[in-house]
Amino acid sequence: MRAHPLEAIRARAADFRAVFAIPAFATYQLGNVVMTTGFWMQRIGVGWVTWQLTESEAWLGIVASAELFPSILTAMWGGAMADRHPTPRIMYWGQIVSALISLALAMAYFADVLTPWAIVALMVGLGAVSGVLLPARLAMARYLAPPELLPAALAVNSTGFNLSRFVGPALAAGLMALGSAGLVFALAAAGFMALAFALHRIRDVPPQQAPHPATTDGMLTILRDLRATPLILGILLLQFAQGILIRPASELFPAYAEVAFDAGAVGLGLLNAALGVGAILGALAFSKSRDTAQALRQIVTTGAVFALSLLVFSVTGLFWLALAILVVHGAAMSASNIAALAYVQLEAPQDRLGRILALYTLIFRVGPAVGAFVFGITAEVSSLALTGFFFGLAGFGATVGIGTKLLKERTVYAGRPGSY
Repeated sequence: MRAHPLEAIRARAADFRAVFAIPAFATYQLGNVVMTTGFWMQRIGVGWVTWQLTESEAWLGIVASAELFPSILTAMWGGAMADRHPTPRIMYWGQIVSALISLALAMAYFADVLTPWAIVALMVGLGAVSGVLLPARLAMARYLAPPELLPAALAVNSTGFNLSRFVGPALAAGLMALGSAGLVFALAAAGFMALAFALHRIRDVPPQQAPHPATTDGMLTILRDLRATPLILGILLLQFAQGILIRPASELFPAYAEVAFDAGAVGLGLLNAALGVGAILGALAFSKSRDTAQALRQIVTTGAVFALSLLVFSVTGLFWLALAILVVHGAAMSASNIAALAYVQLEAPQDRLGRILALYTLIFRVGPAVGAFVFGITAEVSSLALTGFFFGLAGFGATVGIGTKLLKERTVYAGRPGSY
């Protein structure tokens, strides 16, 4: 019998209180929310300054790719480090280096020597550090929370991230409207240092869960394993397609704010804030399902809405309508991500789960890295509206095509022992 909604809410609230009662976890989360708020402020600032310097959609795509591509290359090294060294220590030194890069951005801006190529170089450095940190960041909840509270810890992480995605752009927009993009970068550096301080305080805390044994299997071995799990392979393919065709549009928000809506820096902040609000609502409305069939349907339906909302956003000329569409877009994005990750974790063979999640994370970055570059170049030679429309249409086609095959295969594989 399904629990009453109020009972479910009370149970979740009790889990949240329990996980925040762990001092190390509460300390980390406080620092992490400050850091991610600064991170989103910097993302907005970098995009806006790039647009102001170049007025080029292609340059927006190049800068976004400059951050994403290095993280792909360094993520596997970061995974090996996470297997050998305490997670908080890796995170600590990563925040120090990230703060120095943000400080360099601020100093270059205030000295009026910040060029597009300088931004690219600094984003390459930040992306490389981000890739090293990614496996450690994913492992922090497991490191600080006991197994019975891990779902609550992950939910807190997600909520904090999406809350920062709303607050950070709003703060950045206000500062940039006053001409203070350099202050945005300086505050981002302070955010990285805030998390470094929190990590320093918990540096001697022992892990709450035993680490998984390190694996020596390479990516080709993982891909061979996935041939026995066609539904998971299909979900990864869908995530890759959406990464190329749909997700990169947000990297072009500075161009949309200025060209499509004539809304300036404040408009840029509002576009990103609307996406963040939608992501929060999507996470709250579509919690992880223990029914894999329901999760699969959620992946397909919300993925289709994710694509269609980009298509509509790209052709609307009304700013406030665009904000409303982005709320829907963000909610669909969040709901689809939650369902995809839930399905993979529920259906993947447990002895290969870590490797499959590593591949999932890698695909999550490869798609947008390629897509941002292609989206930017295409918008440069055609138009934002046309590019967004056709990318959204292609994303919708890919989602429906792959999704239909997934649902059919689910019907075929349902009930077979050991099938996914």
